[in-house]
Amino acid sequence: MYPVGFAAATTWTWMIFMVGPSYAAQRPLAQWVPQGTLRNVPVRTDCKMTRHSVGVSLQPTLFYPYGAIFLCPERQREIDSLRPGASRFFLVHEYGHLALRTREEAVADRWAAKQLAMVPSEMGTLRAVLFYFVDEGTFFDPLYGTGFDRALRVARAAGIGEKEWPLPLVAYAKAQERRKANGTTMRLRLHDAYTNAAQMIIWIDGQPVGVLSNVDGEKLLQLPRLVPGQHLIQAYQVWLYHSEPSGMKSEVARRLQAECELTSTGRKLVVLNLRYNGPDGDILSIRADEVR
Repeated sequence: MYPVGFAAATTWTWMIFMVGPSYAAQRPLAQWVPQGTLRNVPVRTDCKMTRHSVGVSLQPTLFYPYGAIFLCPERQREIDSLRPGASRFFLVHEYGHLALRTREEAVADRWAAKQLAMVPSEMGTLRAVLFYFVDEGTFFDPLYGTGFDRALRVARAAGIGEKEWPLPLVAYAKAQERRKANGTTMRLRLHDAYTNAAQMIIWIDGQPVGVLSNVDGEKLLQLPRLVPGQHLIQAYQVWLYHSEPSGMKSEVARRLQAECELTSTGRKLVVLNLRYNGPDGDILSIRADEVR
């Protein structure tokens, strides 16, 4: 979860030191540990800060120059009681938000899965969280997708072979491929040379669909099949950025919202055109068009 473990990171470092330099040099690290400046990120335990979700990260501020991670021990114990070891994934996930300077949950999921996959002893963590997400099944969160979506994301990013997937995940993956082939997608288009990146939660006809973003590369949003006729398109929690060719991003505006009507004829691609007039007015407008 975007917006936070000094205690955890310190503990890992202490354990490696106590084992002894020669042992650490001869064998790979027993667990994944943050590298570079991520080592300086404090990790706190505070369920109020996480709003009782498992974890949350804060991007760098004057008070937290390296960012910060907050974890909720109650949620960690709850997750581990269901799938022992699974909660560790969520700590690495929060490091992903800080490493990549991103608010996108899917991006942090993939980063965490790839990081853990590089440490052989962390395969247990990956399998545990894979089954935990499968257990969540079709439970949907617009920021993350369904439990199946997260399981599929982790499995593919970590390079876990399909033969090791739980059977419900194999079935879901096949259904997703069929849906992509026959369904409708949405693409984001910005009409501003400076404000050239955005992310938002899309709702259609009063129902959350998912995250539409081009902040970390263009990603099409899979939509439910739209029957011909009028549909209400709403964009909530819209964050706008200026993105440099180097990949550096600066925030332009946050937490905006807008809506529009779409007259659908059943075509397979919807383009969401976004215009922003700011900063004084902070006026955001969107228009949805079917293009094919």
